[in-house]
Amino acid sequence: MAIVEDGTLVSGGAKVESTSKGLLITWPGHLSDGTEVGGGDENGPAMFFENDPGVATGGRFTRSPEVDSDYRLRIAHDTILDRETFNYTAQNTGKFSHVFTTMTATVSAAGMLLNSGSGVATATGMTHGTQAMFPVGMGATAIYCETSVAFSAATPPNNVVVDIGMFLRGASTAFAPTDGVFFRFDSAGMIGVCSRSGVETTSGVFPFTFVANRNYLLTVSISEKRCRFWIDDVLMAVVENVGAGQPYTSAALPWSVRQANVGAAGGVFQTLITDYVISLGGALVPSTLAQTGNRTLGSYQGLSGGTMGALTGGTVTTGTLVNPTAAVPTNTTAALGTGLGGRFWETASLAVNTDAVIMSYQNPAGSITVQGRRLVISGIKLMSYIQTVIAGGPFVVEWMLAFGHTSVSLATTETASFVTATTKAPRRIMLPEFTQVVTAAQAVSTIVSQPGGPEARFENPIYVNPGEFVALICKHVGTVGTTGTIAHVVALDYGWE
Repeated sequence: MAIVEDGTLVSGGAKVESTSKGLLITWPGHLSDGTEVGGGDENGPAMFFENDPGVATGGRFTRSPEVDSDYRLRIAHDTILDRETFNYTAQNTGKFSHVFTTMTATVSAAGMLLNSGSGVATATGMTHGTQAMFPVGMGATAIYCETSVAFSAATPPNNVVVDIGMFLRGASTAFAPTDGVFFRFDSAGMIGVCSRSGVETTSGVFPFTFVANRNYLLTVSISEKRCRFWIDDVLMAVVENVGAGQPYTSAALPWSVRQANVGAAGGVFQTLITDYVISLGGALVPSTLAQTGNRTLGSYQGLSGGTMGALTGGTVTTGTLVNPTAAVPTNTTAALGTGLGGRFWETASLAVNTDAVIMSYQNPAGSITVQGRRLVISGIKLMSYIQTVIAGGPFVVEWMLAFGHTSVSLATTETASFVTATTKAPRRIMLPEFTQVVTAAQAVSTIVSQPGGPEARFENPIYVNPGEFVALICKHVGTVGTTGTIAHVVALDYGWE
């Protein structure tokens, strides 16, 4: 081939750059004047990105980006569907299901320890996972399940099996997965499994050696046709079910773990789960942080590490919310009831022009074992009725929402800047929609007039930091009531961030 260094074209010659002698080329496509060269655009170079160099699989894993007909690059962001850090001391029953036979599990600041009782007996096991289920196999999207885990030995002893991923949990010992995608670890090593209604398609044993008690990130990416298994961001295997569409049957799967002794275990083996994340890639799902928090942490119920169950004020016995005990509210010692909403019965003899706390709730303070989340309040609903006939009156009831104070008392003061043990005074928001009129001697079982309507919405939400209080406050203006009971029914629209 003739090489021309000065840039002058000759028949059959190629051109090089004069200084570095690098070969100058023209890719297939079109020149700036529209002239087609080298076979046109369709013969132009393709762009590929490396996802994995193939250290474990032996083959480089690359993918090309996509553009639409108007040259826009197709891009996607991950949407968090769920996450949990196991750093508390009691099961979050609102979020997780736990089933076991003899084999126990515990949760502590270190994580969730499977087989905490060091059991080796045959036909024992446990399974733990989310109540929620997450969509899988949606078109071009992918679900990512990432679990941080450590094992007590490099390989489980004989007859010990551990499954980690997204699967439907078996109902009885040994709780084998019935459908889903997951990692399986036993004495032969770790493999990737796609179970379609219990029929398993598996990878070969991963070329990976675990170190005892070291934390690893196990990630499986799940798409419509195939599933990829990663350890610490190194691709280990690709599994697909070629005999069907998706390599599992379900349209949605929960995050799950399972450990079992399918025979007499050859020794004690334990698994420590520290956290997991479920995310959706490829779909635009617009959500506020509070909506994401409700989805991942649980809406209208307690957080992991905190009070379990509903946070609505009141006591439930035999399935029924018990009627409250009527009392005169105060502004310093305690609320009529604790919770985020509920039923509260107020003795109507509150002194006029005095603030009083009807409902109060302290957002749990964050710690190693209790997650600190901001409480986001977007709205509040209120309705009141006469439970016992009013004597005295009439009077108007004004309502306020107080938040941010560091003690239940409305008399909590604000400390000076940079003072040890900082305290905060309550911030107050007037709720004019809830202004009520109680008539003189108002009769039992009548609704208290509330012309502004039953609901107050906050276009700019209220944020309550961990450890701080939020309280619903009332004030009587007019003629004092002497006896009688006003029943208040309260509901809050809230989330966690």
